[in-house]
Amino acid sequence: MISIFLVDDHDILLDGMEAMLRESALLTVVGKANTVDMAQQYIKVYKPDVVVTDVSMPGKSGVELTVLLKKNHPEIKIIALSMHDELNYISAMLNAGASGYLLKTVKNQELVKAICRVYDGETYIQQSLYKNFVNYLQNSNSPDPRKPQTLSARELEIIRLIAQDLSTADISNKLHLSVYTVETHRKNIWRKTGVKSTLALVNFAKENQLLN
Repeated sequence: MISIFLVDDHDILLDGMEAMLRESALLTVVGKANTVDMAQQYIKVYKPDVVVTDVSMPGKSGVELTVLLKKNHPEIKIIALSMHDELNYISAMLNAGASGYLLKTVKNQELVKAICRVYDGETYIQQSLYKNFVNYLQNSNSPDPRKPQTLSARELEIIRLIAQDLSTADISNKLHLSVYTVETHRKNIWRKTGVKSTLALVNFAKENQLLN
């Protein structure tokens, strides 16, 4: 059986999702959490195969949870289950390390299929979103894209630290990276987002739900 851990800030949705998944003989729900911090603690204990998480939550977001899990538990597969159908949300989650993206309106059959596909090492985008998302990627190769999908998981992590007013030296110490490496990441962030100042970068991150 595939073990599942659920993360959402609404308990009613957590309970409903758990009940729906328990109908499948292939899956077992081993835990639930309604914050990223709680999820991190429980996931260390339960060690699920797949984490299904909301994207937008109070405090830390699903993007941030994904970055943390891929850093600390790279073997765990992650699927976003979100109310947002905007393509930049999909890109942000996939680039953070998620292997799937579904809407909360997804049918039970497709949810189970997505979990099984992701568990087997595939990437799964909900069928109703897939065509538009592929077109979005194909048209996103301009030199000044200003799109979150161009940012790596490490760059997303550094953006959040910059937003906390940490200096390059502070970030270097916190992430155990050389100052040169952090500076290189910062230059790539400026180039990819097209911003010219720290304030503009923070505003860009807020607009694209990268901080929450």
